[in-house]
Amino acid sequence: MSFSEILREAVEKVDGAVSAMILGSDGIPVEEYAVEKLLSLEDLGAEASTMIRDINSAARDLGLGAAREFSIISDKCGIILRQINPAYYLALVIRPEGNYGKGRFVLKTSVPKIEGEF
Repeated sequence: MSFSEILREAVEKVDGAVSAMILGSDGIPVEEYAVEKLLSLEDLGAEASTMIRDINSAARDLGLGAAREFSIISDKCGIILRQINPAYYLALVIRPEGNYGKGRFVLKTSVPKIEGEF
């Protein structure tokens, strides 16, 4: 299954999901799929590198180990990021009324389908 097929499937399986992307921890996008852009995926990639670094630093400082998943829920949308490996993340963008629990589950089950490619 290709990256674009996995991203499409993730969006289609989650009520309210509008886009998904694979991005490096440096913020560089690898692949993206969108049926609607609630935010610029390019901007998300650029900002994600700072978020990933800061959240991982906070997790280490608290003695929690690596942060494997985190989310941001705002008025406009929710963004869930799940670690594929330390260098890559899978992100899902969901409308405010979307199913965030299912989004987390779908990302968790999607990561094993692609982690071997990294």
